[in-house]
Amino acid sequence: GYLKMNLNNELSFEKALQELKDIVDRMESKDLTLEESFENFKRGVELYKYCFDILNKVEGDVKVLLKDDKGNILENDFYLED
Repeated sequence: GYLKMNLNNELSFEKALQELKDIVDRMESKDLTLEESFENFKRGVELYKYCFDILNKVEGDVKVLLKDDKGNILENDFYLED
C-alpha cells in the first residue's frame, strides 16, 4: 500500500508535512485498529525523517550561501515560512 512508498524525491516537503499532519489527526481520532495505528506510526516516522532531512539540507545550503569571502558564516537568522 501507500505506506510502503519510497520517499526519495517523490513528495514535496509541503505534501509530506501535510500527510504527516493527516496521520496525526487519524491517530488522535482513536478509530484505528492496533495494526492500522502501527502502520500509520511507521509512515509518520518515515515522513518525519524525510522532512527533517530536507530541512537539514536547506539549512546547510543557506549556510553555504551566507559565507563571506573569508569562509566565515555570517550569523543571520533564517526562518522557513509556515
